[in-house]
Amino acid sequence: MGFLVFFGLSLVIIFHELGHFLMSKIFGVAVEELGLGFPPRIWGKKIGKTFYSINWILWGGFLKINGLREETEVKDLPPKTSFTRQKFYKKAFIISGGVLANFLLGWALLSLVMFAGIPQSILVEAVKPDSVAYNSGIQKGDLILNFKNSDDFNAYLYSNRGKGAILSIKRNGEQKEIRVELPAERSKTGEFLGIYYSETGMQKTGIWESIIKSFDLSVQMIVFYFTGYLTLIGKIFTNWSFLNNLVGPIGLFAMGSTASKVGFVYFLQLLASLSINLMVFNFFPFPVLDGGWFLIILIEKIKGSPLSKKTEQILNSIGFLVLFSAFFLITIKDIVNLF
Repeated sequence: MGFLVFFGLSLVIIFHELGHFLMSKIFGVAVEELGLGFPPRIWGKKIGKTFYSINWILWGGFLKINGLREETEVKDLPPKTSFTRQKFYKKAFIISGGVLANFLLGWALLSLVMFAGIPQSILVEAVKPDSVAYNSGIQKGDLILNFKNSDDFNAYLYSNRGKGAILSIKRNGEQKEIRVELPAERSKTGEFLGIYYSETGMQKTGIWESIIKSFDLSVQMIVFYFTGYLTLIGKIFTNWSFLNNLVGPIGLFAMGSTASKVGFVYFLQLLASLSINLMVFNFFPFPVLDGGWFLIILIEKIKGSPLSKKTEQILNSIGFLVLFSAFFLITIKDIVNLF
């Protein structure tokens, strides 16, 4: 199961690089190397103008585009195959290829999820200590079956207040029944059971309806993630506790493991969300991200000349430092949460 999670998360990143790769090929820009994973290298072979490699650190992949900046042009290749010598619209398509690929992957996965369908149920996000749920053995990640929405779930709990109730639970692919002794009155915080939960599930649809509805859902997710990132950016200047809501590779691996245990379709749904999330994140106009590169070529188009090498280095250094610092802090948080 761990391999499935690792493969799925890597697939999202590899698709991003393939998007850049295909756009480069379409517009005649040479790609020096397309790598699966990161060096040291296990195997490699040159086919045409591109060297294809498989590397030991099998997490995602990388791409080396000829002449991403003028000083990186390969002298043995024709000048017309250099990125910097392309027209603005070609550069824009090449830079946008990664986010476009992530959108298409997310859309395709959501189409599969809708076509297969997910039984509607209640997903336990967290269990309050010393609550009825905690004492009954309900755990984070459990699926409470046979409820289509929170209204049905709350109505069932209310109708069984002051007596025992039976909940059908799905955990790690296995179904079991748990008896809970509900209090006669709600607790001070207003609940009977003592869990944080969300509605989950998706009604099964036909193939064409799945494609259309999943496109609409993908667009809605883009808006949701975009506004979410804008909110996070605002909190950088007001409340650093926002880091508690973010996850890094370790946290994503844990989420993927949980989703894959619940069911393969849930895992596909998670990968679709991650792919669209990566699309939105990567297109923010921030140095070292695709959006940052897009902003640079747009500025160069407007001013009619390239940015100075020093200015670009400063911008990229700042971007790298900020992202690496956030990555480091989030990774530490993820490790602490494992214990």
